[in-house]
Amino acid sequence: MKQLMSKKESIIYFISLIYTIPFFILVCANMFFSLFQTTYMELYQDTEKPLYKADSPVLLLTISGILLLIYYFFLIRKEISPKFCVLLEKISLAWTIFLCLFIIFLFRVNVSCDSQALSEIAIAFLGGDYSSLTGDGYLVHYPHQLGMIGYLQLIYHIFGIENFTLLQLINVGAIICSVYYLHRITEELFHDYKLQATLSFLCIGLLPLYLYSTFIYGDIPGLGFAVPAIYYFIRYYNTDHKKYLFPAVLLMTLAVLFKSNNMVLLVAFILLLVLKFIHKPQFVTLAFAVLLLIGPSFVNGCVNAHYSHVSGISEMPSGIPKVAWIAMGLQENEYIENGWYNAYNWNVYTQNNYDSKQTTAVCVDSIKESLSSFIESPKSGLSFFYKKFISQWNDPGYQAQITNEWYSRHRNDHSPLALYLIYGNGRLLLEGIMNLYHFLVLLGSSVFALYHLRERKVQNTLLSLCVLGGYLFHLIWEAGGRYGLGYFVLCVPMAAWGLTKLTTLISNFIVNRKTNIKEGIEKHGK
Repeated sequence: MKQLMSKKESIIYFISLIYTIPFFILVCANMFFSLFQTTYMELYQDTEKPLYKADSPVLLLTISGILLLIYYFFLIRKEISPKFCVLLEKISLAWTIFLCLFIIFLFRVNVSCDSQALSEIAIAFLGGDYSSLTGDGYLVHYPHQLGMIGYLQLIYHIFGIENFTLLQLINVGAIICSVYYLHRITEELFHDYKLQATLSFLCIGLLPLYLYSTFIYGDIPGLGFAVPAIYYFIRYYNTDHKKYLFPAVLLMTLAVLFKSNNMVLLVAFILLLVLKFIHKPQFVTLAFAVLLLIGPSFVNGCVNAHYSHVSGISEMPSGIPKVAWIAMGLQENEYIENGWYNAYNWNVYTQNNYDSKQTTAVCVDSIKESLSSFIESPKSGLSFFYKKFISQWNDPGYQAQITNEWYSRHRNDHSPLALYLIYGNGRLLLEGIMNLYHFLVLLGSSVFALYHLRERKVQNTLLSLCVLGGYLFHLIWEAGGRYGLGYFVLCVPMAAWGLTKLTTLISNFIVNRKTNIKEGIEKHGK
């Protein structure tokens, strides 16, 4: 029996290497690229157009070294008590609340782009106008947005239409929830007070997330459900207690309802449950996987059934086939950037008379054409994916600044400080801070990835698998800077482990070097 378990563990470890090695390669590549180049967007643009500028690797490494030195003297060298750890966590949560509220009430932005479209549809639904579900309407193309529209409709019904401040305050709640559960995830995975303290400091610097507190869309509420779902999943994995199944399934279902891209995390859950079942076959593990799979489909079905009933539409629109996003994600685009949104998915669906089968056939042909060009010219293909990768993963703010700038255009009564941070030199200051933070998180995550290639506790690789899923998914799917934000947030616990490990290794090397020199001098003197 012991030999059988050993074989099972070997199989599980081999399978885990299939995703931990690619994660190590991609996160190191991301870190390396961020050292030499930064992706950004100019002001006053009408489309998302990534631009690039050179970084100073010497400056980045020097400042990072100074920060790690300070970190060593004030944290690594000291004994961290549970009380001090709790205090730091409370400070990080208080800072999160303060900074998010400060950003909301300083910028005082409204909605724009897709957020505005969803808001207008929610208002129309309140008035009994369901025209967006017919003809060339928005929801004929994007019915997956009904969950977010239902959320807006509920808020508007209870608290009044276009209550953007309340929606932003709910975002603050989602962000606080995310930060709180990042601490719980770190605690559950690593059981180390120094790591907990490190995470608190890293959470204080999580500026890209806080800048998105103004963003009224599914990203932030979805993240607010996804992060605790990850925690409860890990708790179940560690304890086998069935009481964690319900919150994990419910929270992940809501995360997918608000942001369908969270299916990437759900797939990661399923894979780890398969590994758990291989190690220890249990019916409850399979039941958990099944519930995770059917939960989002069931809730989406309920939402569709509700709107079908109230609108009088016998059949809800099927929407643009998902393959259209892949076709668009593999298209070259000289003006914007490779794989970014170019309205192809909307146009191809309209041009094919909203016929899913016909649209799918056209999109498959487009994908074949793109793949053929990559095969015929491998260098061009490599260049395509390189540009697509850095355009979204090398933006330290994950489009937070351009998003706030777009939203700010609908007001002309901004304070001097708001104008300074959105349009002036303060914008460059924020960009510089986030650029340094971005590099440190990727550096710490790279160290984590290296040392966890030998990890035998599969649950400790869940974050790696989730982030790898994001990397791979958006290599073929539509690209976008803000799509990477949630995965970057999941890198923070890994970065806390990696930076702690890196600082400890450097300090041990210095101490050992000094000891060897001292011993050599004493020996030579004798």
